Order: sequence, then C-alpha cells, then structure tokens
Amino acid sequence: MDAENPFRTPSADLTSTATTDGKLYSLGAVALGTFFGTPIAGAYFIVQNLKQLGRSAETTQAWAMGVGVFVALLALSFFLPDSMPATPITAIQVAGMYFYAKQLMEKDVNTHRAVGGLFFSNWRAVGIGLLFLMALLVAAVPLVMLLMEG
Repeated sequence: MDAENPFRTPSADLTSTATTDGKLYSLGAVALGTFFGTPIAGAYFIVQNLKQLGRSAETTQAWAMGVGVFVALLALSFFLPDSMPATPITAIQVAGMYFYAKQLMEKDVNTHRAVGGLFFSNWRAVGIGLLFLMALLVAAVPLVMLLMEG
C-alpha cells in the first residue's frame, strides 16, 4: 500500500560520491602559493587537486591559465612606469588564480571538506611557492644577464 501513497517521501540514495582518500590543497593554499611563487605555482596546486579529484583531463587548461596570467602580467610590467608599485600586479595575479580555482573546483573542495577529507598545510603551499619562485629566478637571472650584455 505504501507504493500507492502519493504523499510518501521518495526514497533515494543520498550517499556522497566524494571520497576522503588523498589530500587536497585549499583555495587559500592556491592563493598563498600564487603570492609566493607566481601564477605558475598557483596552477600547480590547481593541477594537483584536479588529479586527486579524477579530473586529469582539465590539467592542461589549468597550466595554460597559470602560464598565461604570468606571461601577460610580465609583459604588462614592461609598459608600466617604474614608479608604479608592484602591489596591484601581485593582487591581480593572486585574485585571478584564487577565483579561477574557486570557479573550477570550489564545490569539489567543499564536498571533500564536508566528508572529512584531509588538506595539505598552507605552510606546504608557501614552501612550494617559494621553490617555484627560486626556479624562475634561476632561469631568469642568466637570461637577464645575457640580454644586458647585448
């Protein structure tokens, strides 16, 4: 008789498909990594999360976004006056990568948190961001020296 009752609450499997396996980087970690290590480091954290979430097909787009934002802001910096402070450029890149990550995976990150999933420390994001910055400096210094000689 319950099957014929139109007022009966429908039954549905409400279990989440999210898993607590593996760790993710929070959206704040993406912002911190970007602040210390350029948008390329921010893209690294996004890519790691996408891989953990089983969305590996989207990683190329994330790398393109990180490198694209970095190159665009680098090119823009050549046209800005020397008296302009670097703070607005830094704020643009941090906000850009944060909101890109938010748009791309906020729902998945929140679901991961809701089911008790683990997150990497923000200190880890700072350290990896600094490693990205050092790698860029190691690559850039010889290039700048070569250009200054010529």
